[in-house]
Amino acid sequence: MDNRFKKFALSAMALMLTAMVANAKPKVDKLESFEKGAGSWTAVKTNWGDGDKSTAVAASSDWASDGKQSLKCSFEPTAGKSKESATFFTEKMAYTDISPYDAISFEVYNPTNSKIQVALALTTGSGWDWFESKEVDIAPGEKKTVRMELYEGSLKAASSSWQYSSDLENSDDLRRVAVKFFIPEGVKESFAYIDNIQMIVE
Repeated sequence: MDNRFKKFALSAMALMLTAMVANAKPKVDKLESFEKGAGSWTAVKTNWGDGDKSTAVAASSDWASDGKQSLKCSFEPTAGKSKESATFFTEKMAYTDISPYDAISFEVYNPTNSKIQVALALTTGSGWDWFESKEVDIAPGEKKTVRMELYEGSLKAASSSWQYSSDLENSDDLRRVAVKFFIPEGVKESFAYIDNIQMIVE
């Protein structure tokens, strides 16, 4: 084999490897799809004593981004009130070591008449430390994928003085997954939907 052929073969292999890396899809593992019902998900209601406006959860076939069911998250109407928050969570996840993963995502549908916002929060470690993503706008009638990066210095936590500058800590000891809606005054429809919660490895 002459040198020219060797160089050609090596160049071709390099191009193939580059194309394979560029086209590689992220590894995705399902954390929750609600196909078997609401499971252990619950509304905070008044249990945390922080004025949370969530009232109930239920599996629903009215909308789904994956399969036939999603989680319907109900909250108090906010007519005549200032912006409120409504939190829904589970403490019984399919797995609790998420250290191999880079991100978590879920689908959300806003059937209300107003723009709402949503954030994802993870609680980890024996101290139940809270790590919350930035709020994402969801327009009226919009369906959107919301993604939380775990290690890009974009989460707020006590360790970062509640600035959006922290990475997730104790990721091998996940204690809670929570979805938090922020609802402006005047919202008539008192519910939203989430579905297809996934863990992602890039």
